[in-house]
Amino acid sequence: MPAAGDLEELVRLHYQGLVRLAYVLCGDPAEAEDIVGDVLARAWPRLSRGKVDEPGAYLRRGVVNAVASWRRHRFVVRREELRRRPEPPPSDAEGQTAERDRLWTALRALPVAQRQVVVLRFLEDLSEAETAATLGVASGTVKSRTARALEALRRALAEDVDV
Repeated sequence: MPAAGDLEELVRLHYQGLVRLAYVLCGDPAEAEDIVGDVLARAWPRLSRGKVDEPGAYLRRGVVNAVASWRRHRFVVRREELRRRPEPPPSDAEGQTAERDRLWTALRALPVAQRQVVVLRFLEDLSEAETAATLGVASGTVKSRTARALEALRRALAEDVDV
């Protein structure tokens, strides 16, 4: 039977990154924490038996899959909540805040599959191969989704500037 310290070490090493990943994919900090907790709880029996070679990659894939499942179950409700959420007030102190808000809005508008590759490639700094393995798709799929996502972001941000 594995020691409780093993689980604590696993959480210490991976929790913050997994919550960040889940948050960027789902947009709700409370749901992100719940999703990561569920993933850790479900993965622990397999991890504790030593049946996983790369725990970080295994847990990232679990989070991506859990968020996709969560989105399927709550898609309509979450879409309405996001539409009704007020925009954050403009910040005169930092122009970067406005830029971050514009980027976040554009990122949220991407289809889930495109958002996943952008987050994994650029926030989690995974290679195309690692992203493909995490998502369970071909490397070419990652390339095409990334290209489409970046083009959509460029268009959305350019339109926003023109307004």
